[in-house]
Amino acid sequence: MTDALSRGARYKTLLWDIDGTLIDTTHLVAEGLDHVYRTFLGRTLPMDEIRAIIGTPLAEQVRIFGDPRQWGVAPEEMEAEFIRCWESRKHEERLIPEAIATLIAGKQQGRGTALVTSKNHAEIRNTLPRMGIAECVDAVITADDVKVPKPDPEGVGLALTLLKSTPSETIFIGDTVHDMRAGRAAGVARCAVTWGAAPRARLLAEEPELVCDDPADLARLLGICRPGP
Repeated sequence: MTDALSRGARYKTLLWDIDGTLIDTTHLVAEGLDHVYRTFLGRTLPMDEIRAIIGTPLAEQVRIFGDPRQWGVAPEEMEAEFIRCWESRKHEERLIPEAIATLIAGKQQGRGTALVTSKNHAEIRNTLPRMGIAECVDAVITADDVKVPKPDPEGVGLALTLLKSTPSETIFIGDTVHDMRAGRAAGVARCAVTWGAAPRARLLAEEPELVCDDPADLARLLGICRPGP
């Protein structure tokens, strides 16, 4: 435990992904995309292939087969239907309480805290109020705030700028290969959580600095002392 605490405690800034990291939504994203592909394009992908594109922006996800306009469909219609479908099933969102508690405890203990997500503004406006962490977040970087989304490092770099932090004191916690690659390109450490969209083996192939298989271990790995009951 001492070694894990010493390694995790060096990171004064924590950047968090949302879907699959703080909230259990992998099935909602995958089934929502499957729905819009079938509804608008009359085709879809195997579920493992849909899971592989989780972590990229919705604007890219609806173009996975190419520009929807070639089927006479506006991309904005597909995005709107995805959000409508999500909101109709919002009761299925499941917070990951240990991860949420770790974020809150980290902020309370003085860690800089930001969300770096592939959600767009419309998605984050719906989801963030339900998470109960808005007052514990110093910045929220969405796909609409960058020119090039994850796995490009632009969003991570913007978070560092807003939090006045440096790569050497920062760790990015996420569940997808896109998170791991964005963090590596930005020069920050990465903590891969294995309860989200990407298979553990694919995350390990990205050689993250920390790996967390159980949300209950996350605070310890990050060197955060969780408050008692």
